[in-house]
Amino acid sequence: METAVTDGWLSVPVGAEAERWNTVAARRTVLGVARNMAAASRLLDIVPLFRSDPRVQVVFTVAGGSAFGDPVADYLRDVQARTIPWEQAVATRFDLAIAPSANGRLDRLRAPVLLTPHGAGHNRRLTGPDGGDLGTSGLSAAQLVRDGRVVPAAIALPHADQLTRLARDCPQALPRAVITGDPCFDRIAANAVRRDRHRRALGVGERKLIFVSSTWGRHALLAPGGGLVTRLLAELPLDEYAVALAAHPNVWYGHGGLQLRLWLAEAREAGLILIPPHAGWQGALIAADAVVGDHGSVTFYGAALGRPALLASSGAELDELDPSSPTAELCRVLPRLDPRRGLLPQIEALMSGHVPTAYDAVTIRSVGQGGGGERLRRLAYDLMDFPPPGPAVPVTPLPEPAPEQVVRPGALLVTAAVEPDGVIALRRYPAAPPRDPSAGEPPDAHLITWADELDRRILETAAIIMRDGDAPGWADEVLRRHPGCFMAAALTGPNTATLTFRRGDRLHATASPGLNAGHLPSAVYAWLTTDHPARPLPAEISVRLGDRRATMGLQG
Repeated sequence: METAVTDGWLSVPVGAEAERWNTVAARRTVLGVARNMAAASRLLDIVPLFRSDPRVQVVFTVAGGSAFGDPVADYLRDVQARTIPWEQAVATRFDLAIAPSANGRLDRLRAPVLLTPHGAGHNRRLTGPDGGDLGTSGLSAAQLVRDGRVVPAAIALPHADQLTRLARDCPQALPRAVITGDPCFDRIAANAVRRDRHRRALGVGERKLIFVSSTWGRHALLAPGGGLVTRLLAELPLDEYAVALAAHPNVWYGHGGLQLRLWLAEAREAGLILIPPHAGWQGALIAADAVVGDHGSVTFYGAALGRPALLASSGAELDELDPSSPTAELCRVLPRLDPRRGLLPQIEALMSGHVPTAYDAVTIRSVGQGGGGERLRRLAYDLMDFPPPGPAVPVTPLPEPAPEQVVRPGALLVTAAVEPDGVIALRRYPAAPPRDPSAGEPPDAHLITWADELDRRILETAAIIMRDGDAPGWADEVLRRHPGCFMAAALTGPNTATLTFRRGDRLHATASPGLNAGHLPSAVYAWLTTDHPARPLPAEISVRLGDRRATMGLQG
């Protein structure tokens, strides 16, 4: 291999320069070509195929021309990848170039090009400047052929199903196609045994995790803004459900992270678990109990993983998809969210009636049958005319999800009913944002809030005002300043609270495992305000949160 050294973005020295400057004398150099953030992320999934091989050096470049390409160089530097500018890359001879996008001038590279998908196979339609149909993106002759020559030396496809569409869109490229499977999905599936670890990282406890996924474009789940995400937070009881969101990098970098957070402000204030790009969406998918998504790859991977999936794209997503693609077929068979109805019954029905293998016949057409990492590794080494180093590379652990800080809802609407057997059933919802009319208002709900709530209207209408820790005279002052308040609650520990009532008496409450201090005030409120024959408070009360039961003890 020959190369030149330039100022600014340094190349890897070779020859005499390599002997002088390099610590490890690599014998092959691989170029990773990142056109956008999705491609960069997929490259970082692929390059572990060269792990523990000191004979191979991997460097990266950014191929220009993408509307979403600006942050790619910064991202690669952040992970300490060795990067070189595009003009240097095309002037340098490499032993292999890996490109997870068929767009751009890959024909200028002086290396055999290995083309891979950057999602769950090839699904989106490619349109020309005049809006004409050019076939399927990644399989189109408009991308694969330049000056009559097929550019990629090898086209990695996840399943033989894709060969039919490649033959339709670019028959001259068929000899370059190799069925490798999907190593990225294989890694997700193998890491499913670490589900509990990923759930702990997200802090969801025993709650059911609803994982919301949005691709990019006008038919994406987030295309109308964050309304559906906000509705999920408002309508799902927060002790029974947690909601996490992962948006496509093109959403984050096309609009900007600041803008996305502004659009999702109400959802975040209601407890949304927001997963930044490249911060462990795979682990969050593994942790999920159900997926609400659109026609993007993450929804497809969720269905392939056996998770219940509910389609929530625009309804016209097939305008963007190859109608013969696996993703288009999945969109035709998945149950679709009805925005005119309450969301909780739809989620409950989705989960109760789900069969984990229901969509295997569709999803296998994109994710293959396993072993994708080793097949792609052998292909890469074959293209370099270089023997792989010994046995197959083991599956590597996925990073644990690293969500942005989760906000504790400031005020809650709580429905609390004393059931015939004396058990108190609690359901708590964020008081803001307002619920959609289609969901109906929670029956007989009371408002509970924190003493440092900034909205005075909430403080004036709250039945219960609480704080972390106690302070002399605090409860009496709260009840004096807020005459509509029924109870002041000092949460004195993770599972203990001191409750002060307007009539002047106090109770000390203790929660058993399964409850926390925040549940105690509402459970006592329910007992005292419900027309129940056992009017005096007993020493112990049973509480139900969804399908979980626990007890609380009371002392005067």
